[in-house]
Amino acid sequence: MNRICAVVITVLFLASSGASPAIASDPGNCSYRLVPISRGGSMTTADLDLVGCYATYEQAIEAGLGGAVDVPPDTTPLSLGESDLVAETATSDVLIGTEFNLVSYGGASASYFAPATCSASDSWEVNYVGDALNDYFSSGKGFGGCDHNKKFVDADFAGNVMTCTPNCTDYGTLSNQVSSLRWKP
Repeated sequence: MNRICAVVITVLFLASSGASPAIASDPGNCSYRLVPISRGGSMTTADLDLVGCYATYEQAIEAGLGGAVDVPPDTTPLSLGESDLVAETATSDVLIGTEFNLVSYGGASASYFAPATCSASDSWEVNYVGDALNDYFSSGKGFGGCDHNKKFVDADFAGNVMTCTPNCTDYGTLSNQVSSLRWKP
């Protein structure tokens, strides 16, 4: 009975304060699976499938990798490295990049997971990041052999472009202007 009262009081408090228990103004740390829709040469164009959004970057990475990797709990976007992503068992997806809404890998994040790493035969692209993430990113990191990561101002890989090799702590004039992404070896 005490638990029910506590839940009711919490819901009433959140409702009266204008806060929502389920929706935050910031999406948090989200994971997206790249779903291939077409292929031309070594480039695969993909749609985004939301895995989920989480309170911590560590949780988002673990969810995106299907729990195959136990990322240390004190992992930060700055400290995450390729060695932290080595799975003890085979996993179907690999982390190829993370975009952040603040410079220096700060704030909320969007991590992208593909069926294969970047290689001479596999590169990835998303022609539009979606309404929720459009004009949102300010820094990013590349993983999984994706050492040349392009950020485009417009959808369909148009407009000004910035190439990160593989990381950029600040997108400069492209900050909060990115609409499409491309990951290459």
